[in-house]
Amino acid sequence: MPRWLRVVLAIVVVLGVVGAGAWLWLTARTPVPETTSFVLDLAEVRRLAASLPGDRATRVNNEQVAVASLPRGAVFAGQSPFEPLSFTHGAYQVVFPDGFIVIDAAVDEQQLRQMDAKATFDAAGYAAVQEALGTARAIVVTHEHADHIGGLVRRADPSQLVGRLLLTKEQLANTADLDRAGFPAELRERLKPLEYDRYLAVAPGVVLIKAPGHTPGSQMVYVALANGTELIFLGDIAWHMDQIRQLWYRPRLVTDLFLGEDRDAVMAQFRALHDLPASPPVQLVASHDVEQRRALIDAHVLGEHFER
Repeated sequence: MPRWLRVVLAIVVVLGVVGAGAWLWLTARTPVPETTSFVLDLAEVRRLAASLPGDRATRVNNEQVAVASLPRGAVFAGQSPFEPLSFTHGAYQVVFPDGFIVIDAAVDEQQLRQMDAKATFDAAGYAAVQEALGTARAIVVTHEHADHIGGLVRRADPSQLVGRLLLTKEQLANTADLDRAGFPAELRERLKPLEYDRYLAVAPGVVLIKAPGHTPGSQMVYVALANGTELIFLGDIAWHMDQIRQLWYRPRLVTDLFLGEDRDAVMAQFRALHDLPASPPVQLVASHDVEQRRALIDAHVLGEHFER
């Protein structure tokens, strides 16, 4: 064998080994730390939930506007990159005796097709979310990605949202994600940002929980209902509840190359949520978990459609 051919083969072998190692590093499961730097002080959250006067909400509804999919390995590091995992997309309606609050704004069909050309879009569900955004007494979003704020960006009269759309300082400062989602500049300029350190009560029984990591403006939404039910809407800290139950994080290929997540921050949130005391129970709600959505609807924890 000529010397030059031996050199070429050696280079190919080395590149193959390096490439295999890099692929493994990008796709392998990372252990979630045993301890966490993320403080989720439920006692303080509950105190703040009781700090505002007025009746608490009586129920929460979910309106599904689409079902898409991702490879299972993109959600659970190290699992199959070929098996599809269904994703639900929608929004939540927190219903009070005198009105309601909307959490997130779903995604419109054009944005959905850019993410998944084969996804199923529910035009009636999207219309219900749009109607609710027009009459909600307040709107909050868990984070700045298009599949959670997309319903806001196509509205004919964005100024109608001023005074009711409550975006945080960090969310409004994330111009890269807002621009990618097509968020209207004229609306952005007219919004007064919410500013808070860790927790902020925005309605009786409703508290925002700052949780940067998935995006700079990520936050959870705690809701305590009049009947004593407590829920925390996680946004996209976890896409599927098994990620929290099993402490199974996304692969670096997704978090580092596509999302730009702060992995340490999100894994700290995983650990804090996983370690929440079992009693009294707090229902964690992952935004995209199809199986959990159905289970919560069947258990009458969530209503299946928005109310007018």
